[in-house]
Amino acid sequence: MNIREGDVLVIGDRKYPIKSCADWSLPGRYSITFRRMATLTASTERTARDLPETLLTGLKCTPLDPVDPDLRRRMALETPHELLQTYIADHLGFVHLILEDIKR
Repeated sequence: MNIREGDVLVIGDRKYPIKSCADWSLPGRYSITFRRMATLTASTERTARDLPETLLTGLKCTPLDPVDPDLRRRMALETPHELLQTYIADHLGFVHLILEDIKR
């Protein structure tokens, strides 16, 4: 899936910078359980030539959950903002995203 650190995940009118992206390529693992859990629709943006451009649309993802403090410490993600996580799947497997929640 063409998602990388530095992209932005867009859910509704909220934008979440992607701090970490881990690809879990597990063909055939897009399960019925995941489809039930993936209740949000998202898209991604990537900045090109100083302008954000929509890259992927119609992504199904799980609800955003806070990142465990131990995971935050192990990943050494330094940010004053809250970190959230979600999973996105396609026919090739899952992508685990760590997002920065910049409060308005």
